[in-house]
Amino acid sequence: MALTVETGCYSFEWKGGTFDVEFRPDGVFWCKKFPAEASYAVEGDVVKVDWGKFGKYELRADGGNPKSLVGAVAGSSNPDDWRKANFVRAFTPQEALLSGSAWQLHFEGGSPFRVEFHADGHFNAPAYPAHSWYKLDGNAVFVEWGKYGQYEFVLDVAKREMNGHLRGNEKSWRRLEYTEPMAAYQKKHHCGHDH
Repeated sequence: MALTVETGCYSFEWKGGTFDVEFRPDGVFWCKKFPAEASYAVEGDVVKVDWGKFGKYELRADGGNPKSLVGAVAGSSNPDDWRKANFVRAFTPQEALLSGSAWQLHFEGGSPFRVEFHADGHFNAPAYPAHSWYKLDGNAVFVEWGKYGQYEFVLDVAKREMNGHLRGNEKSWRRLEYTEPMAAYQKKHHCGHDH
């Protein structure tokens, strides 16, 4: 019987410690702390993780529990190469829509332009570059956009849109419309900061 991996947030453990990882839809494996282009695939009762420069791993359900995965570095017989991944929680609908997505930003008197919410917490506007980041708190989205200011939005998952304004100036409105999903790993935007 084939193993089914529940998408969501997991704690990933090895002899050096524990950190957060995500098993995302469509076979995408993601870790904000150790970003790399990575994937996972289920082959029978084995979850094979290809984490790029961080290695390859094979995990199985611990005692038949698909939310508790145990295994090791692929092909290793070294007992120190063990790994565990334990399910913590499912993605919220807000996280599933926002993390790794592109949007069109509309504002009064201007032409819409593309903005991106990267899975690593960075906010990117190719037409208006700045060192920027975002934070999601329930339906509230806060954007720190460098020299362009701080913004507050309310995310409507069902409509796939956000409405908001420049922080402290509700008359300076902004509206965002969802465009498309993006890959979790965005190579050129990793700045090394922990936002």
